[in-house]
Amino acid sequence: MLKNQNFKYLWFGRLSSNAGDSIYYIVLSWYILQTTNSSFWVGILNFAIFIPNIFSFLFGHFIDSHDNKKTLIFCELGQLIAISILACTVYFEAANPLLTCIIVFFAALFGMNTYTIQDTMMPKIVPKKDLTRAQSYMSFAYNGTEYFFNAITGFLINIMSTFSLLLVNCITFIISIGSFSRIKTEKEAVASQKDSSFKENIFKGFSLILKERAILCIAVGGSIANFLFGGLNVYIVLIADAQDSPVILGLMTASMAVGALIGSTLGATFILKVLPHGKALVLCTLLFGVGIVICATVVSSVLVTVVFGIANIFLGVTHVLQKPYFQVLLPKEDLGKVFSALFSVSVGTLPIGALFFGAIAGNLNAFWFLILFGVIYIAIALLYMFNKKVFHFELSEE
Repeated sequence: MLKNQNFKYLWFGRLSSNAGDSIYYIVLSWYILQTTNSSFWVGILNFAIFIPNIFSFLFGHFIDSHDNKKTLIFCELGQLIAISILACTVYFEAANPLLTCIIVFFAALFGMNTYTIQDTMMPKIVPKKDLTRAQSYMSFAYNGTEYFFNAITGFLINIMSTFSLLLVNCITFIISIGSFSRIKTEKEAVASQKDSSFKENIFKGFSLILKERAILCIAVGGSIANFLFGGLNVYIVLIADAQDSPVILGLMTASMAVGALIGSTLGATFILKVLPHGKALVLCTLLFGVGIVICATVVSSVLVTVVFGIANIFLGVTHVLQKPYFQVLLPKEDLGKVFSALFSVSVGTLPIGALFFGAIAGNLNAFWFLILFGVIYIAIALLYMFNKKVFHFELSEE
């Protein structure tokens, strides 16, 4: 895949950018908890990080009607500026929980569109037969960096200041901008979109999702799952705090990332050799849910890091298998609208989950949260299984 120069620069840029995302998420989560001693503010931080996704659909037409490369660089630059401002507030001791969450909101507003843009670019620079492999590489860019940086950030918090770590974050965004700038795009590919109006296209992504039942099924499943993941982002911080160690936070998030990394590379390659695409998606969604239920039994132990890692192998496989449904079943010229709408209805539930579970964490312990999480994920697997187009989907036959 890396012989494809455009894909190589897209992949390396995402690798660097995701490293930055991993650093500031863990650093700020711990920083907020230690400065406020409140799970509610951890929920507010997660809310600020993920709430922009609800408005993602507003940017879909813009993405389809403008040069993807320039838009991607602009979004990375926006993140760089926001994190630089945040670093300054920490350095001059002007930071407070509310100001931190506001700045993070603007960083996330730019960051959310980078994923939509790269998913939109993928079928334009990668042949259809290689889309699953390309998604596997991109999952490595997500999870590989999370594995490494989540693991070391938990340790670095003990020896480096929040300001220093945010500066490192800024450097990763500078590197990603340099890599994205080397991508060569075809300008004429977006020319046909510029004549249509924003008003005509604002809800087109939702319309396309509703018309294609397989896509709608995956979008609904993703919405429910991400609501729960919003809660998980709160609970893993609380589990680490119960053991009084930011190292545990780093290890937990790293184990989840390395599990997803194994799943999105070796796991996806293996399972697609023995099962069709759709059946593999159903099976791995089911096994992830079962794994999370098992996690509940070891929630008070360091072993939870290991069990989370194993469960996330199956989650990693599903990450690779979901995107090709959209990239194959829907028109390329409308992918920006569709992925933006998808972010609004699926990833947009993350902040709601973070806020909700942050508020009730005092009354719902980690054991019962993980049981709830796992059981609902098993139900999502059944939802996929009973949709024939999802269950019988095969990339090579489309």
